Amino acid sequence: MAFRHRWEKDKAHSGMMFREPRAINGAQVITNFAAATAGALAALGAGPAFLTGQVGPLLSVIVGTILVIGGVTGGITVLLGNWWLERVALLITGLGWALLLPACLSFAMTARGYGIWLVVALIFAALGDIVKRYLRIQWAYLDPRR
Repeated sequence: MAFRHRWEKDKAHSGMMFREPRAINGAQVITNFAAATAGALAALGAGPAFLTGQVGPLLSVIVGTILVIGGVTGGITVLLGNWWLERVALLITGLGWALLLPACLSFAMTARGYGIWLVVALIFAALGDIVKRYLRIQWAYLDPRR
């Protein structure tokens, strides 16, 4: 029992883990798995028709796969509290959203409906959340050794 307590104490103070309030962790897990779900839908071809029409099926699968990898990795690392791997997942997820944004903007400029603008706004919100989270877990800020 003493060994396990010592190992947990060392793991928590090793500079690789951090703890945040459950509400923040829960919100981050939800946003990561939302990105993974959107990516899975795009990769499987069940996403919006404009995406496949604007970027083609191959790029749709690539963007979807990037979102799935980033979202799943991010969700797991938030739960584990592994800050450096979460930053990598944020970069991957941000890349996926950034690759999706030009197709959405292009379609929004030519479409007659306003629904696509909601998608554009959500992508901008997701990118803003990624930047905010990335800066929040910057190594100098949350590294327990500093």
